[in-house]
Amino acid sequence: MVCMSQEWIIKGRVDPQILPDLKFSPVFKSLMQVRGLTTSDDVMNFLSPNLGQLKDPWNMKNMQRACERILRAIETGEKIGIFTDYDVDGVCSAVLIQRFLLNIGSSAPEIFIPDRVNDGYGLNIRGIEELKKKGVSLLITADCGITAVREVEHARSLGMEVIVTDHHVMGDTLPDAYCILNPKQSDCPFFGEDLCGAGVVFHLIVALRTQLRKQGVQNLPNLKDELDLVAMATIADAVSLSGVNRILVKEGLNILNSSGRIGLAALARVSGIRRELMSRDIGYILGPRINAAGRLSDARKAFDLLITEDQERAQSLAFELNELNRCRQKEEQQVLEEALCLLEKSGSSLGNVIVVAGTNWHTGVIGIVASRLASLFSRPAIVISLLDGAGIGSGRSVPGVDLHAAVSKVSEHLNDFGGHKMAIGLSIDDSKILSFANALDEVLHRRDRHPGSFEVDLKISPLDITPVFLDELEMLAPFGEGNPEPVFMIPSMEVVSAKNFARGQCKLVLKHSDRVFHTLRCTLDNGGQKLSRFVDVAFTPVKMRTNGYQYLYLALKAISPAGHSPAPVPAGSGYNP
Repeated sequence: MVCMSQEWIIKGRVDPQILPDLKFSPVFKSLMQVRGLTTSDDVMNFLSPNLGQLKDPWNMKNMQRACERILRAIETGEKIGIFTDYDVDGVCSAVLIQRFLLNIGSSAPEIFIPDRVNDGYGLNIRGIEELKKKGVSLLITADCGITAVREVEHARSLGMEVIVTDHHVMGDTLPDAYCILNPKQSDCPFFGEDLCGAGVVFHLIVALRTQLRKQGVQNLPNLKDELDLVAMATIADAVSLSGVNRILVKEGLNILNSSGRIGLAALARVSGIRRELMSRDIGYILGPRINAAGRLSDARKAFDLLITEDQERAQSLAFELNELNRCRQKEEQQVLEEALCLLEKSGSSLGNVIVVAGTNWHTGVIGIVASRLASLFSRPAIVISLLDGAGIGSGRSVPGVDLHAAVSKVSEHLNDFGGHKMAIGLSIDDSKILSFANALDEVLHRRDRHPGSFEVDLKISPLDITPVFLDELEMLAPFGEGNPEPVFMIPSMEVVSAKNFARGQCKLVLKHSDRVFHTLRCTLDNGGQKLSRFVDVAFTPVKMRTNGYQYLYLALKAISPAGHSPAPVPAGSGYNP
């Protein structure tokens, strides 16, 4: 589905004279200026992130107190429990802690991952009591707990001490935990670093390793080997890929493609990936399969996949997650079609935000459907599943819109909510959905927008797309929130052919200046059958490596008849998870 736009917004222009001391192509240097990197030093620091640039984990607020308590538990043989979330970030966080404890010769912690449907998100009483029955006296949360005031108090009443590690936005009252690790605390030196849950946990185990080394402990694990998990979680959780996260993900992708973690290698095989993994593969292929366990079944299967050292076990679990993802796709498509039908029947304009509710929609897929709607309509979307008058909702935002901040301004309509800039979860009474939607629309109406427009970084010539330029663009990776893929526009490209596939997808062959370009699969109205012969195209160049060969494709972002308004292509439509 493509929404017609009113105008192209081109953010910069190619300047051959810019940054003359840097030996990059003029288009690449002009792109750097568009990204706000105005000096040569700015450019080189951004292009060459390394682990030496990471912040000292001991500077994170409460890190020393957390490490002292955990090391005391290790030394005295206390039973440690991990309560984590059921998504990629939560599962990777739990794996990081368990692997660290096992690799230093400690006992395995007790792991509790809640059931998405029966337990909902976050620290809960059932999990706390189950861990207590197993003898846990030190409870560490991972990717959750920052708003769990009542639950932490219950854990303390049972004689448990709680260390909260989280990255979500805090409520008005903090839980009375033994200590809290969360860079969102305003007086934390890490404030402003948009770490995911696994990013916080990684800093914790680095600090623990440092302290053990000071104590003379030998043969400590090389934590660089764990960065593939941190990269997975960071990309999948849609946090900003700038600052510390850019370093973690850049190094993590190198590990992911070289270390051969058994579970991830098996998952890549069953997913049909036979090439070097890129950040988009995590976002569109591997991440959804790991998430599928928690969405439709038991997230413990994803945890077991990432922790196993057995090839046969990894292959079996990878196959199971792949099948669960197929089921997830069917559920998602059904809910998406029903949501689109409801929006069409409403007969009203979409406004600044999409809020749609349906009866008994599977809560495991409403977040993905919200993401699809946000991509299709280029505005934040919230999808709510109703049962007996109660609604559970999930929202996804678009670049430039802090959805959590917007929702917080109308939270009086909600029973509860949480999350971060790009993703939120909420609970709401059926009777309050309309008033909530209207209030949120009004909040978002106040921000500056260009309705119907499509932004590109630069207008370029087909002759600018050279092997050297493609190598330069690779230095910008990893891409994601906070560091989006560059988008270029070429006017008046000739449509040579269009091949249609299922679900409205198609591939185009385009030509300009005697150069022929193939696109990745994308979703267009009526496939490519009614395209004009000449079109203006916005795209991101994508270099694929397969069987030792490199191929160039264009990932379409928007398209219009030459000289007309652009029609945005849904984000991610070139990848079929």
